[in-house]
Amino acid sequence: MFGNLKELPKPVGAYTVGITHMDFIDGDRKQVFEFEETEASREIPITIFYPSDSTEGNDTAPYAFPGALEGIHKLTHGFWSKNMSKLKTRVYENVSVSKKKEKFPVIFFNHGYFAYEMQSTILCSDLASLGYIVISVGHPYEASGIRYMDGRIVKLHKSNIKRFNSSTNKEYKKIIFKELVKKKEWYSDEKSMELASILFQKIGVELSKSTKIWADDTIFIADQLENINTGKIDTIFKGKLQLDLGFGITGHSVGGATSTQVCYDDKRFVCGINIDGGTWGDYMYKDINTPFMVLASKIIQNLCRTTFIYNSEDSYLVLIDKTAHWGFCDVCFASRQAILNGNMVGFREKYEFRKIITDFHAAFFNKYLLGDKNVKFNELIFTDIELMEKLKNSKKCCKQKST
Repeated sequence: MFGNLKELPKPVGAYTVGITHMDFIDGDRKQVFEFEETEASREIPITIFYPSDSTEGNDTAPYAFPGALEGIHKLTHGFWSKNMSKLKTRVYENVSVSKKKEKFPVIFFNHGYFAYEMQSTILCSDLASLGYIVISVGHPYEASGIRYMDGRIVKLHKSNIKRFNSSTNKEYKKIIFKELVKKKEWYSDEKSMELASILFQKIGVELSKSTKIWADDTIFIADQLENINTGKIDTIFKGKLQLDLGFGITGHSVGGATSTQVCYDDKRFVCGINIDGGTWGDYMYKDINTPFMVLASKIIQNLCRTTFIYNSEDSYLVLIDKTAHWGFCDVCFASRQAILNGNMVGFREKYEFRKIITDFHAAFFNKYLLGDKNVKFNELIFTDIELMEKLKNSKKCCKQKST
């Protein structure tokens, strides 16, 4: 089921996938964390996956560097294998951007807490192969590890491990497992919002702070794209970004909460997806006023419904049974330890799981970023999936279950 592969699966689309890395310094944000020096500016790395026409004879690019995996390997007690750094990818470093189209639409991705920019290389590669430029944002001191272009490495800081543990303490875990995992009930909207409030506003305060830091990181990178597109910042992407469409955004776990926060904060982001994340941030009982999808394991059905309920634009809640939190990442393809712990990655066949995640992302961004009105999510047929949709121009909330 969840095997230990030597290489990632081939991207689903027609384009070859290129990859490149960049760093940006936000001089307006200093000492984001107390342990940093007073005048330390926020320095944000990004990894960009993009459509290309050829490998140009290059070997595939390496997966995440070993330092990116050490922290998460330790924190998951070896479940997340350090050997994933040896994984063969299907992306090619610094090849030319495709000439088949003048410009390409842009999607942002944010990793999970303790994770790293390339944690979802399969998803980002799939989207790039379908014609999107995907920008994965790294978050210093909260990612497992990041590496800047000059070789400097910044690892997860011990004070942020303490902050995370304070936000996911025994009370938090008790509610998760007692009320959500064991019972597996569909609670009323009122009960759902009560639980979400306890978990995310009363206990998860520190992760809400992180969500807003990550949202600011993402918005800052979005600010740089105009200079990249005009060539003021010299890159291979001059004139290749289709900025007039706005941006799509997706992310996993805290990165998924960041997607919601960014859509709430910045209307350049015209649609978003939360992959199995909570509602950390300050938007819980507010209208994000943006087409949005929560794509998640069933545990999320009672945690992220506030976004679904309050959003005045088209909203979707896609619940995938037989899945678990870390199964939404590359680890389900690349870590032998994952086989031994279905509670961490779920029990879906890995290629089917990958297809579900990619197909829903592609359909959603085709509809709301590219404007394809013919997209219908109920035509994506998989077993053991529940789809709820609440459309702006309809007062009805439709629920459909595939078995």
